[in-house]
Amino acid sequence: MGVKDSPWMATGEVPAQPLERDEKSRIIYGVVDPLWDIDTLPLTYTNSRWFAFIYEADEKDLKKVLPEPLKLEDNVVEFWYVDHNNTRLGPYLEMGVTVAASYQGYKGGYYPYMYLSQDAATDAGRVLGFPKKMAFIRCLEHGGKWDDGYEKPGNDFFSFMLARNGYVIHTATGKYSGNSFQDLPRLPIFYGKTDWGRFNMKVVTSGDLRETEWQLTYLPSEWEGKHRFQLKMDSIRTAKAEDINWFCQGTPFDNLGAMVPVKKLIGLVSFSFDLIIPPAQVLWTKKYERNDAEIAQCLHETMYKYGMRHRFPKPYGV
Repeated sequence: MGVKDSPWMATGEVPAQPLERDEKSRIIYGVVDPLWDIDTLPLTYTNSRWFAFIYEADEKDLKKVLPEPLKLEDNVVEFWYVDHNNTRLGPYLEMGVTVAASYQGYKGGYYPYMYLSQDAATDAGRVLGFPKKMAFIRCLEHGGKWDDGYEKPGNDFFSFMLARNGYVIHTATGKYSGNSFQDLPRLPIFYGKTDWGRFNMKVVTSGDLRETEWQLTYLPSEWEGKHRFQLKMDSIRTAKAEDINWFCQGTPFDNLGAMVPVKKLIGLVSFSFDLIIPPAQVLWTKKYERNDAEIAQCLHETMYKYGMRHRFPKPYGV
């Protein structure tokens, strides 16, 4: 028989069901059973594991993934995976790209791509402006010491994979060779900087398609006087470019590999960390309004047939 009661509600530690709360406290649908809601903010992450491939990219490629009004600040890309085991949204894996950018005195890493393995975190990220999609992700560290069930096993080797809609977008394998940031000749410009936050571009369109609002959001690096990202220095491992086997491509559904290809691979750095994600600030907005003729021009899809975006791994001009 199915469970028909919720005894945990009587503890006073669990928020009331969405329809029983003040409607102003509900920020996302479905209203009856949302994937997540405002009660989880600020989001907290404990002892997550970060894996950042670092490479130089062509500036013209990076400028193509930066929306108005952001300006490019560096040609070093952070191409990262993360294993989140303890979060207020549950455990999940994540992959993303961070590009250094600025806007009117604000400096931060901008996320043109993000992929996750779990629905609630994807949903929550989109509300805050993160460009999240669902995907298959694998993060593995292994080898170097026997796992007897009591001590932490070794992590000399690594293996990562990102796949979506039946296509492998990225995979990399290799072996760690060091344990210090100084092992790599270059790092992203925002590493270790308290004045560099994170940018996202949130796009909200009305149901009738007549209005679209763009919002440049910003998360400062500090929260309540402390850095939101607490890196655990004794957990650092590094690999040089020659230690890494790398593959990345554009697919009929995702253009990541085509838009931000590697010009020069620098290496990999991994570490454990704790993180807080609060509500974002909105720095810039721009609205677009469409009349009937403009809406008609947007509707290029032929019903019940594959469209252009399903066939080509690269957009025009790339």
